[in-house]
Amino acid sequence: MSHPIVWNVDPVLVHLGPLTVRYYGICFGLAIVTGFAVWFTRVRRFGESTAFAEQMLYWGVPAVIIGGRLGYCLFYTPRIYFANPLRVFAVWQGGIASHGVAAGLVIALWAFSRRNHITWTRLADYFAPAVALAVGWIRVGNFFNSEVLGRPSSVPWAVVFARHDQVPRHPAQLYDLLIGPVTFLVLRALERRNIRPIGSGLIAGTFLTVYFGLRIFVEQYKDFYVEELREMPPFRNIELWLGFPIHTGQWLSVLPFLAGILLIARAMRWGVRLSELSRTNL
Repeated sequence: MSHPIVWNVDPVLVHLGPLTVRYYGICFGLAIVTGFAVWFTRVRRFGESTAFAEQMLYWGVPAVIIGGRLGYCLFYTPRIYFANPLRVFAVWQGGIASHGVAAGLVIALWAFSRRNHITWTRLADYFAPAVALAVGWIRVGNFFNSEVLGRPSSVPWAVVFARHDQVPRHPAQLYDLLIGPVTFLVLRALERRNIRPIGSGLIAGTFLTVYFGLRIFVEQYKDFYVEELREMPPFRNIELWLGFPIHTGQWLSVLPFLAGILLIARAMRWGVRLSELSRTNL
């Protein structure tokens, strides 16, 4: 029987007087840099200006921070924050939800598209691969923080997060980490085949379907913690009817997954219409 890996790394990289530099903060910064670099490269390749590319940074970063924080407060511990709304601003206590980040970015892309008179689907097709690559850094930060833990397990690659307990667990953060690169490779393969042009929504739809479909699968390996949403009707009633527990992360992944399918269907229907118009004009 193999011995589990023991992870006991201090989440603080260095102390600078009253301030601390955490691995999570570094990873968060790397996520922003990675996402912007991919976004910048893509929009320039498709003919957009440098000024256009740089503007998104001022929309995207607040969307990530505000959306992630509000998502955690509303999706996981709403009773605590409704009882004491000022705790929303206590960001040093932790608490950012990836689904809240996704919602924030959707709103930011919509507002940015309106301001720049460009279709939302075109922006989303630009942006999707950037998100796919950037999000993995957050999971690395979760791993350093010994948070978002997996369920107890005896698999050979099980990890004991010694700062939490002595139980071997699935390294669920690393499972999540793999989702981003896999999704990115799928999107790149799709673009190389030129199935539908940028702006059809196919890239964005595929991102939502693949990424959140994999999230629904991976969530089953995570442990249950404070998840008030799944304790509320109708979520609790559905769980009781099905006879097995469903993570909040799984519930929250269903809507973007279905939205992705609708975007793919729209892109395919748009492609058929373009083909018909081309034949008519011959």
